[in-house]
Amino acid sequence: MSNCIKALLLVTVVTAAAAAQNPTPLTIPNGLPEWAFNLPDKVQPPEAAVSHIVRAPGSSKEYEAKAIAGNANPPDWFPDEHPAAPRSVKGPMPNACGSCHLMSGQGHPESADIAGMPAEYIIRQMNYFKSGARKEEARMGPIARAVSDEDMRQAAESFAAIKPTPFVKVIETATPPTTYVSADARHRRILPDGGAEPIGRRIIEIPEDPMRTTIRDPHSAFIAYVPPGSIARGKALGGDRRLGEDHPVRHLSRRRADRPRRGAAHRRRQRRRTRRRSKERP
Repeated sequence: MSNCIKALLLVTVVTAAAAAQNPTPLTIPNGLPEWAFNLPDKVQPPEAAVSHIVRAPGSSKEYEAKAIAGNANPPDWFPDEHPAAPRSVKGPMPNACGSCHLMSGQGHPESADIAGMPAEYIIRQMNYFKSGARKEEARMGPIARAVSDEDMRQAAESFAAIKPTPFVKVIETATPPTTYVSADARHRRILPDGGAEPIGRRIIEIPEDPMRTTIRDPHSAFIAYVPPGSIARGKALGGDRRLGEDHPVRHLSRRRADRPRRGAAHRRRQRRRTRRRSKERP
């Protein structure tokens, strides 16, 4: 019997190791536009090396690059610009929220911009990930199933209390710079060889400064190249339901513009309601 148990344990360990080395390939769901998904290009240009000690313009802090390279200890370059963050956001803990969403909550194109969003909404989405109603098994599904309800609540209330700031500069052009999806950064960057390409019906979002983005500087913004006429159409979007689901303006509005903007009083009410419901749970 003991030999059987040992054999089963060995098979389990080997299977888990193989799964870790060969994760499920990322795919584009049927019917959705390819440009909206940051699947890394097969050919990757060389990435610039990160220095041993990193600093962000305007911040008095400095970090060892290797100390903030993972997802357990996100750098907090400007701690005075947000409320005191709980451990679930700032770490140290596996998959601390601030590592992807940044301590500002505004994230990068590969992660959600959740600064100022209602805490109840954030908690609801996490529960959707946990139950499988919303699927993203590369990261959010496992994270949602591993995090405690209390850590989830504290993170949601922390991000809800942050005031969003402009983070994306929109430029209309028919021929944006040629880009590739970086496997390291998980978002688009300008191809080092230069050049331009037709934009078609896409949104091309790139960092203004890739190195500052790599070290998670929340002051380092993004540029969104959009088709000519997109800004005017975006302004009229609220009253126009005729735009197709794959139209860039619809996705741009979802990414940054068409989000709840709530005042401080509303956020306080949301936090009180969330705490009250947490106490009422058996």
